[in-house]
Amino acid sequence: MSEFLAVKPVLVVGGAVGDVVLTLPRLPSSGEDVEAVPQDRQIGGCAFNVARALRRLNVPVINGMPVGNGDWGATIENTMQELDMPVLLRHGQMDNGWCLALVEPNGERTFITITGCEAHWNKAQLATLPLEPETVVYANGYELVGEPGEALRDWLTRLPFDQWRLIDPGPRIGQLGAEFFAMLSDSHTLLTLNRDEVALLCGEGDTVSAAQRFASAHNITLICRLDRDGAWICDGQQPPLHVPIYPVEVVDTIGAGDAHCAGLLAGLSAGWPLPQAVDLANRVAACVVASRGAAGAPDWQQLQQRFPA
Repeated sequence: MSEFLAVKPVLVVGGAVGDVVLTLPRLPSSGEDVEAVPQDRQIGGCAFNVARALRRLNVPVINGMPVGNGDWGATIENTMQELDMPVLLRHGQMDNGWCLALVEPNGERTFITITGCEAHWNKAQLATLPLEPETVVYANGYELVGEPGEALRDWLTRLPFDQWRLIDPGPRIGQLGAEFFAMLSDSHTLLTLNRDEVALLCGEGDTVSAAQRFASAHNITLICRLDRDGAWICDGQQPPLHVPIYPVEVVDTIGAGDAHCAGLLAGLSAGWPLPQAVDLANRVAACVVASRGAAGAPDWQQLQQRFPA
């Protein structure tokens, strides 16, 4: 599609954290010293990456990311103001967390995470977030797990069944119990998963077949991100639908999944059918992996120039 107009607001719930990125020839073994090269210090976190990419596409964003009391919190608030995302949630006792990203020559990345206020939620805090029937909700697994994420899990599962929500469980999917996913059954829920996450949630075997079985059993649509094999939409009702990738030269994969979420949310905000929204997600993700770090999300003009209709 050559025209894009985002209308529905997207409520981005999750964490904004500091990102420190290092490149190194390989990951060290225990006790080893490997020399690394610092690349960047920036604001990241899955939710923030998604929100920043949405703002590049002029999608209306409701800021559901807590801002803490400290150096990182001050930097995060300034960055949010630059993106026209007023702060709605504050934490007076804790700073925001930060993440060390280690990038190998093949683009693979490994994270070491220090959590902060973004990992602690309560019902009163969540009740202050504005929510309309047309609002699309995004949440990430990093903030959902364990006791600190209990209030957020409860809030997500108690949304009206017809409230669209996109959940990216991420690498902590194994810490989200079967009960959580069961409570999302029969709702307008999309789960976005990479290849490893599909195996953890749906079982071993053919990835697409396993995802389709899970989708059918739980009445949840799965968006499977399978690298060079493209994305697959598995809703358990219709045959799985393949949405091909846009090949690019990969610089690194930091923020690739977040960029895909942002593109998908942008398509939903514009009222596009799900296959077209996933195609947009593939294009946004391709732009991000072709640049260094997670901040390379395009605006609409850049997207059209790179991938003409």
